[in-house]
Amino acid sequence: MSTHTAPPPLLPFAPAGGAAVGVLSPSSDEAGRFPRRRDRAVAQLEALGHPVRFGPHALDTGGHTAASAEDRVKDLHALFTDPGVGAVLTAIGGNNTNDMLDLVDYGLLAAHPKPLIGYSDATALLTAVWKHTGLVTVMGPQLLPQFGEPGGCLAYTRESWQRVLGGTAPGPLAHSTHWTDEFLAWDETDDRARVLRPNPGPTILREGVAEGPLYGANLETLLRLAGTRHWPTTAGHLLLLETSPGITPSQLAAYLTQLRQTGALAGAAAVGFGRFAQAGPGDEALNEVLAEGLLGTGHGPVVRDLDIGHTDPMFCVPYGVRAGLTAQDGTCLLTLPDPATRPSPTPLTATSRERVPCPPTR
Repeated sequence: MSTHTAPPPLLPFAPAGGAAVGVLSPSSDEAGRFPRRRDRAVAQLEALGHPVRFGPHALDTGGHTAASAEDRVKDLHALFTDPGVGAVLTAIGGNNTNDMLDLVDYGLLAAHPKPLIGYSDATALLTAVWKHTGLVTVMGPQLLPQFGEPGGCLAYTRESWQRVLGGTAPGPLAHSTHWTDEFLAWDETDDRARVLRPNPGPTILREGVAEGPLYGANLETLLRLAGTRHWPTTAGHLLLLETSPGITPSQLAAYLTQLRQTGALAGAAAVGFGRFAQAGPGDEALNEVLAEGLLGTGHGPVVRDLDIGHTDPMFCVPYGVRAGLTAQDGTCLLTLPDPATRPSPTPLTATSRERVPCPPTR
């Protein structure tokens, strides 16, 4: 079995009962452009006991990003230092989260350790925060795509969110029984639950057993960090990746080639890949490219069709938390034996709900 010893991660505090969920728009302005879906998401989080507090620029619109990089970083700092906010949730991804990374005061975030949750383009920020602070960030649901679903966030996603943020060990993560990648236009045709299809579970490409810290990302987003100081260490880690909807076989092959050239695959203890979203007839071609790109490097287990990324439901991936992956005899199981958060030091009070001034960017 492949194992890896890493320094203990900096665990964020679990959100206290009644603590607000702060919403950050790290790239796209869609939180301001889809009010019906946004309102559904807010109602869902409130039903789970968490009022929602938007960053000052989270609902801005009008450009290719919600606001300038400087203003989005100010939002990030404000949400982390606001004592009434128990967790920071990204609204949606986009393409430009990486323009924030050189402006973030990472020491400030480490001094106010809170869960930071998102996926897709937001994994650039999750990666940089984890890289520079050791703080456990979480690849998981976002405000609009998951919590904004008609009827609420799918149960599998919601339960994973609660287990990972709850302050106890999440334990075994069984695969979902059903999944969907059906597209319904937001605030137009998304007035019903999407159609679910049976989930046969992960496909094992190479058998094995591995243990090590978790790390996950959107593949295209991760590669934007290559050659920068924000590139993560993946040696000895369980590397869980996914791609954006509509990727072509040639694009996937190019991305996997670049990933292999960085050395990230050779050093990983195991590699898991999320299922491809909205692939259509190209699904089998993508799976062939994936197998060719992953099996030529490394020695640990390799699996695909995981419940992560741009299909629903999804499980949460806490960065840096020890996990085990068993992929053998037709069975694939991911287990998290350690907590991803620690108990909140003090209960939330009326005084602690007051907003503090936004600190300057570094």
